[in-house]
Parts: sequence; structure tokens; C-alpha cells
Amino acid sequence: MDRKYLELLKYEQALNVNGKSLSIENEPDYIKLITYEINFFDHFKWKKRNQYFSLITNLLEKRINIDQYITQLFKLENEIQNLVEELKLDLDKLQEFEPNLVSKGFSKPIADLCSDCRIFEPDSNLREDYELSETQIVNNLREIFLQIQEYA
Repeated sequence: MDRKYLELLKYEQALNVNGKSLSIENEPDYIKLITYEINFFDHFKWKKRNQYFSLITNLLEKRINIDQYITQLFKLENEIQNLVEELKLDLDKLQEFEPNLVSKGFSKPIADLCSDCRIFEPDSNLREDYELSETQIVNNLREIFLQIQEYA
């Protein structure tokens, strides 16, 4: 792992102890830190790509319904969030961690899946203009599925 990331992480932790925030104290360093962490998410999500593929396929082939899909997607996202947080707490593992370069960018289409689910409204009578129907979710899912298959 890049030494600069470790320095930024320690700096952020020291600021947090003092009730300060890196994003306020030094925005350029905060952006660098976030950029490093996106690589972690790319890597861990890519490592679980088969679970994403399976989940998407299950919805498209109607083996699960939209509610089950959303629940399982966010459960998988939570698992990955926990993996990243655990890695950040273990400096020994962090120093040796090298994300797979093939994974770069994988978290972006996955984030799109999650964003769609956050604005899903099944009831057409309650749906606002910015909210998505199940049909829209599935149509977007088909496009995103093609994108993430490139990472297979």
C-alpha cells in the first residue's frame, strides 16, 4: 500500500480524536484519501463480482422479487463496507494490501445499482418524478449488468 495513504489515514485519525475533520482542515488531502479508499471498494466489490452477477441474474430471471433483490444487494454492500473498515483498522494488513488493478472502476456501476434502489417507489400513485418503477430498475439493471460483465 502506498505510504502516502497510510500517512493520510493516520492524519485523519489524529484529527478525529481532536474533534476535527480532514475534509474541513485539508480538502485536497481528504480527496486523496477518498481516492485511495475507492480503490479498496473497487477491489472488494470486484472480488465479490460473482455474487453481484448471481443476484442480478436471479432478479432478471425472476427467481427473486425486487424486494429480495434490494435486501440482498444492500446486505452485500454492508459486508463490503465492513471489509474496508476492518482493513483500515489493521495497519499491518493495510501496509501489505494491493488492490487488483483489474478491479479499477468496478464500484461505479455497483453504486449505480444502489442509487436506483434508493429511489425505487413501487406504488405509481406515490411515485415522484425522480423515483423509479420496478420496470425502470430492471431496464437500468440490464445496462449495468453489461458494464460489469466486462470485469469478469
